Amino acid sequence: MKPIHFFWITFIFSLYWLLYLFSFLLMDIIIALLICVATMSIKEGIEKYVKFNFLSSFLSVILLLTLFVVPLFYGVNIFIKFISSLTQTNITEFLSVLKNQIYILKDYLSTIYPINAYTEDIIQSVDDFFNEIDIASVVQTSLAMSTTIGKWSATFIKDTAFISTFVFIFYYYGRSMYRYTIKLLPIPQKESEGICAEVSGVLGVVVYSLIVSVIFQGTLFGVAVYFFDYNAVLFGILYGLASLVPVVGGTLVWIPVVSYEVYLGNYKVAIFIALYSMIIIATIADNVIKPIIIGFINRIVLKSNIKINELTIFFAIFAGLVTFGFWGMILGPTITALFMALVRLYENYFLPQQKFENSC
Repeated sequence: MKPIHFFWITFIFSLYWLLYLFSFLLMDIIIALLICVATMSIKEGIEKYVKFNFLSSFLSVILLLTLFVVPLFYGVNIFIKFISSLTQTNITEFLSVLKNQIYILKDYLSTIYPINAYTEDIIQSVDDFFNEIDIASVVQTSLAMSTTIGKWSATFIKDTAFISTFVFIFYYYGRSMYRYTIKLLPIPQKESEGICAEVSGVLGVVVYSLIVSVIFQGTLFGVAVYFFDYNAVLFGILYGLASLVPVVGGTLVWIPVVSYEVYLGNYKVAIFIALYSMIIIATIADNVIKPIIIGFINRIVLKSNIKINELTIFFAIFAGLVTFGFWGMILGPTITALFMALVRLYENYFLPQQKFENSC
């Protein structure tokens, strides 16, 4: 047996057991690595003022936790308290009053716009929905949801602790690990650096655009409800986080708010919030402005030369969230960017070599 063959057999065998050994941490390590790659510019910015590698790495992790984790736990904590306070009595009262208010709302709307058969069908569907609600089941589901969210929070805290630790390690040793990895890759250094630059560029665009998008949409909703005596910070955070959820997004926040306003009999407020959320935030901000934000961050803020269309990044984020959950917003674009970078590597490096060998 040739020494190189023995080496690869031994290497693959040891790699398998190494991955098996750290399998319970593997996803956390991967996510931490991707976060580090995407946000290395944050650490570089801090290093301009803090020259010590340990301290700048630590401050970078603290900043990321402040941006992502603290608002999330703030919103989740209040939501759990609200769910836990639900009882069969107050749910029954709420649904009963809400049902009556919807019919009053129908009469109110008829003075503004004629009620047609389609609208009547919608009202009848709502009426059937209320009649089919099992209050006891709703209370039981709420309690189960509270327990589920509590368990998820415990798991998320554990994952966040591990991810934060590994992010710090990657920040601290990142440059030396990058140089060593580039040296080990069996392709020219220029091509290796090109792949890494493209993947890190996409990740940077994704993370920063998500931060801006969450803040932007959350601010839009928070400012709107502030004028109706709601906690603008709380509802802004809740809407911003809900905007990351595939398909439903901000409806998880604005529909309960609209329902509560209908319950109170504030029909004009309910109509305004519903139309504002659907048209201004969900349609214009999410579908029109968000791709523009991605392009702006790509070309102006990060000054990246990545060759992936902004819409491709947008759909990669969406697909990642659907497939992998919360962390899929990072994994989806990474997989997409790596694949496209490898295709370009084959096109620009390996394909010309094959043509040259064939011509000889």
